[in-house]
Amino acid sequence: MVPIESVVNKFPRMIRDLSRKLNKKMELVMSGEDTELDRTVVDQIGDPLQHLLRNSADHGLESAELRKERGKPETGTIRLNAFQEGNNVIIEVGDDGNGIDTERVKSKAIERGLVTEEQAEKLTQKEIIDFLFMPSFSMAKTITDISGRGVGLDVVKSNIEALGGDVEVKTKLGEGTTFTVRLPLTLAIIQALMVEIRDEKYAIALGSIQNIEDIPVKDIKYVEAKEVIHLRGLVIPIIRLDKLLDSAPREEEPESLTVVIVKKGEKYAGLVVDNLIGQQEIVIKSLGKYINNNKLISGATILGDGEVALILDVNTLM
Repeated sequence: MVPIESVVNKFPRMIRDLSRKLNKKMELVMSGEDTELDRTVVDQIGDPLQHLLRNSADHGLESAELRKERGKPETGTIRLNAFQEGNNVIIEVGDDGNGIDTERVKSKAIERGLVTEEQAEKLTQKEIIDFLFMPSFSMAKTITDISGRGVGLDVVKSNIEALGGDVEVKTKLGEGTTFTVRLPLTLAIIQALMVEIRDEKYAIALGSIQNIEDIPVKDIKYVEAKEVIHLRGLVIPIIRLDKLLDSAPREEEPESLTVVIVKKGEKYAGLVVDNLIGQQEIVIKSLGKYINNNKLISGATILGDGEVALILDVNTLM
């Protein structure tokens, strides 16, 4: 269990940057940063929360002029509040901005042929808001890099559901919107990619993996004495897990490396592994005090043949 502070402490700066980019006055008020979650959940929740915050800044909050006309303070407020409730952790992301115009959402749904006008008249507010979580459903007139580059709330929802959680929305036109994310306190079962480093098996949470590449050794470059690869316009540092894990050295360097590309926030890294075993569902076991001094490992799992595989902590590796 680790506090969510490690994920949310970067958000105040992000909101300050967005305030300048969007030319809007805004502040972020956070509480509950010491709320603890399973380390694997913390590793995966950063991107969905970041998307919700950007959404509030971009679409939720009005300009200072419009806020003044509406009798609101010129500075808009975005709130992130976390707390434990039974066996769950609740994270609320809300703003005091525009609120969601459900009539506009309904019209968009009719326009796209998702419902007829007759059906639309019978929809509840929740059913209308659920359209926002459908793939490619966006109310934005233009796609920007502020709140997702066209990536919608469907990705946020699917990422949260992959962690065993759910998300609800409360909104009032002209007053603001709050997204309530409910997450399990501990994540017992996850989808993972099983890999091999020398003769040891390790698990990498599937949610953090972007793709897998076969990289010729000759294509590895150096930037500031660190190994990197150039991939689809990105410069990605590579991490040789065998060295970090003090594995036995290779007898000889292969001609190409198997690299698992992982992402955390806006950062990418390439994890070098020996072999890919495959994807499987694993049950996380805590190692408690035995891994307190090893930040590379977030837990362990017992495989079908009784062998123990350690779970790599992508958050720390980045």
